[in-house]
Amino acid sequence: MRIRRPATLGAAAVAAMALALTGCSSGSGSTGTAASSDAGQPVAGGDLTIARTGQNVSDLDPVAETLTSNNAYTLDKIFDTLVTQDGDGQLQPSLATEWETSSDGLTWTFTLRDGVKFSNGDALTAKDVVYSIERHLKVGGALPLSAPIKTVKAVNDTTVEITLKTAYTPLATELATFASSIVPDDLDGKSATEFFADPVGTGPFKVGTWDKNGSSFELVKNDNYWQTGKPYLNSVTYTTVSDDNSLVQQLQGQQVDVITDVPPANVAALKANTALSVDTVGSFNQDEVFFNTSTGPFADRDLRRAVAQAVDRASLTATTTFGTGTTGTTYIPANVRYSDQNADVLKYDVAAAKADLEKAGAAGTTVTLLVESGSQTRGQQAQIIQDALKQIGLTVEIKQQDSATFWTTFPAKDYEFALTTVIADTGDPDNITYWQVDSNGVSDSFHTGYQNAEVDKLAAQGRETPDGDERKGVYEKIQDLVSQDSPTLSLDYAASIAATQANVHGLELIPNGTVQLQDAWIAK
Repeated sequence: MRIRRPATLGAAAVAAMALALTGCSSGSGSTGTAASSDAGQPVAGGDLTIARTGQNVSDLDPVAETLTSNNAYTLDKIFDTLVTQDGDGQLQPSLATEWETSSDGLTWTFTLRDGVKFSNGDALTAKDVVYSIERHLKVGGALPLSAPIKTVKAVNDTTVEITLKTAYTPLATELATFASSIVPDDLDGKSATEFFADPVGTGPFKVGTWDKNGSSFELVKNDNYWQTGKPYLNSVTYTTVSDDNSLVQQLQGQQVDVITDVPPANVAALKANTALSVDTVGSFNQDEVFFNTSTGPFADRDLRRAVAQAVDRASLTATTTFGTGTTGTTYIPANVRYSDQNADVLKYDVAAAKADLEKAGAAGTTVTLLVESGSQTRGQQAQIIQDALKQIGLTVEIKQQDSATFWTTFPAKDYEFALTTVIADTGDPDNITYWQVDSNGVSDSFHTGYQNAEVDKLAAQGRETPDGDERKGVYEKIQDLVSQDSPTLSLDYAASIAATQANVHGLELIPNGTVQLQDAWIAK
């Protein structure tokens, strides 16, 4: 799960993801979506400029400790993974054309695509895949592999076998994340610092000009890309801007071709502009409140429940997403597999909220809401929460911090409750469960300190259970338990929105927040 920088973890139709990750899962063919049928045939050439909020690209090591969306969303243009996620959040072949598991779920075999080359012309072999996975296991990074991998070996040049200590259903989805990017064996004999300053990958683009002290990053066409004739573009330049207003103004002023993370308030106006095009897809995003359950006022379960019932999430969603989002319910976004929209969640009920506030003995007290600044929407959400809690007798002081400061304060648990946006990396429920509510995970239940022994037990069971009704039932139980404990409060499930000049075609929005560009082209 990742953070989403507002001036940048963290899901609609992915409930339909029913990938059979036991037995045999396979597929073939290229990934991506062709340009829209009414746009004509793709043409080669052209240079695309994309504006994003947040910080410029700072690190291109897939297993780096520095995890920002702009880093992550750049990596998948340079590197490929064994499998990938499409616009519906479903797994598709990439460097592996097919994969299968043994009947006990302990052995996974991946068959590599023929003829793949790195951008320097070297052939991809199974040794590269083995090295990449073993490096990921060793280094860990900001998004470590959770799978209980025992061994990784090259059966031959085109076959990789992974053996597990215990069955682990989400393995393929973990191998689809940017952190599982495939790099050359031994980094071509270079140090990590040297290699990732100008990395070699099998993706559609390679590094062009990288202004590390500025606000731009250029990708140029990889002539050795394995999808014949692609990418169509000669180059892609990312520029970063400070806020939402600048993002929209640069698109409207034709200074850039594409903007991502379009503010919901601007969607209607952008759609009305015939010189522009707006693309919206259900995502793995959610705007969420996190409670510090370890210490301070929200260590009290009744106080967390009071807040959960005091906020009218349906009204908040309608007000702040302008029809682009859906109301939050459980911690698993609606687009993630096994999200239970009928879970036993605490609903909007002011009388019940006041009763729980009295149980907590907190009536008339003041609490501090830590808010990541830079987003119009988030500031509005904070004010709505402040007004809602005032109605039950709880005073809220809003403390805004810039992104860098927030992501120092929040992980240190130096807060009472906090508001930000997060995005899950995959459509498998284990990803967000492991990060947000499993106390055995890597992030102390995403910096809330939440612990529930039954939830931990069920989370472990969910990883080992094959996909199907039994696994679905496990996650339904987890969602019921977590909803009652309320370590977090999902406000809304945000859409992923991009806007482009009308002559830009072939972009594909992926629910985990990235935009695939191998099929992108510019009409002459």
